[in-house]
Amino acid sequence: MNESLFREVNERIEDISVHAAFTQFICECRDQTCDERVSMTIQEYEHVRAEPNRFVVLPGHNASDVDEVVEETDRYLVIRKTGSGEQVAEHMDPRSR
Repeated sequence: MNESLFREVNERIEDISVHAAFTQFICECRDQTCDERVSMTIQEYEHVRAEPNRFVVLPGHNASDVDEVVEETDRYLVIRKTGSGEQVAEHMDPRSR
């Protein structure tokens, strides 16, 4: 659920950053105290958000017990939730409501 909350914040950041080359998104990891930023283009973020069960996190912020790394760059990882977290992520996706 924490990842989904950060994803909603990032959706709003994206809305106001449409003309920026790079935007500072919030890491969507499960650590409730994490406030680190991920530098991405809008196109990169849209690529991640193309699927409701994908999140962007900083390297090392993934949880191998519930996350599967599906893409890796030098700036961020794209993860997808596994197990029951997958259903929660899809249900809480702001683009699906």
